[in-house]
Amino acid sequence: MARCVPAVLLAAGLLGGCATDPLTRDEADYPEHLVIPPDLVGKPEPAEEDAAPDPEADADAELPVDVARTIPSRLTEVDGDPRLVLDMGINQAWTGAGAALNRLDFTVLERQRDDLYYLIRYEPRADEEIEQPGVFARWFRGAERIDTSPQRFRIQIAREDGQVVAKVRDEDGEPAAAAVAERLLTLLDRQLY
Repeated sequence: MARCVPAVLLAAGLLGGCATDPLTRDEADYPEHLVIPPDLVGKPEPAEEDAAPDPEADADAELPVDVARTIPSRLTEVDGDPRLVLDMGINQAWTGAGAALNRLDFTVLERQRDDLYYLIRYEPRADEEIEQPGVFARWFRGAERIDTSPQRFRIQIAREDGQVVAKVRDEDGEPAAAAVAERLLTLLDRQLY
């Protein structure tokens, strides 16, 4: 027991010394060969080469690659019908569209491999805040509730004019509203590549 008392006192002294605030870089005494030069401690000043680029000079510069080739797919419109032109084979487009719909968390109601479409559930106005008419407005003024239930849309993969395209159709196969089709195809475009 008597042997443990010095060890306990030593441990208590060490712990007491650790409880003090640590020294800052300026308070510590370093040997001369370990002193950090002041130019490495502070923030370096920007050199003339690192100055902000001139936007007018960059506008005239040629790009190293063709910009049209860096975009793997394009959203186009033919006769008011938006479509997504895909730079891939039809089988790869089919599987890629399915994977993209899964990543986007769409509810896929039906997959038709033979007809190359996915039937999904989507509410185009989900981001909007819709104020429904109240009970009295419906009773006395004949106002009707705004339908906010999800609708069904087809994501159709097809080959047209030698290109593989994705189009959005309603449940019956008719072209969907342009705004809805453009929104869905833009979401798909971001997930396909």
